Amino acid sequence: MPSPIPSGAPVHARAAYLLARVGRTQAARFSERMRALGLRPKHFAVLNAVALADGASQQEIGGRMGLDPSGLVGAIDELESMGLVERRRDPADRRRNAIALTADGTATLRRARRLVSDSARELLGALDDAEVETLVALLAKVEAGGELERL
Repeated sequence: MPSPIPSGAPVHARAAYLLARVGRTQAARFSERMRALGLRPKHFAVLNAVALADGASQQEIGGRMGLDPSGLVGAIDELESMGLVERRRDPADRRRNAIALTADGTATLRRARRLVSDSARELLGALDDAEVETLVALLAKVEAGGELERL
C-alpha cells in the first residue's frame, strides 16, 4: 500500500508521520492482545509495576509510574476483583497497604508479557536484530531530547 504522505514531504515530517502511524498500529495491537486476556493496557502497566515493586504501597507504585496514586485506585480495584492482585496490611504500619500479585496475577502477567513480546517481534519483523538495536538507540535519543516530557 502506498504511503499517503508525499515522497517530496520534508524528511522530518515523514519521520514524524511514520512514528505516529507505527505507534497507532502497535497501540491497537497491544489493546487487542490485552483484551484477549481480559485486561486493558493500564492493567498491564499496573501488573508490571506491582511485579517490579515487591510489596510497595499504592503511593509508591504511583510514584514509580509517574501517576497520582488516586489514579491507580480504580485499576487496582479492578485487578483485585479479578483476583490478580491483593492488598495486604503492613504489620509495621496498619495505615499502609502493600499491593502484591496473586498466583493468578503472576501467571496472567507472564502470558501478557509473552503476547507483548510476540507483538513487538511481529511489528519489527522486517528488521534484523542489529536494525532493531539501532532503532532502539535512535528512539532513545529522540526521547532523551526532552520533547516527549513536555507533552
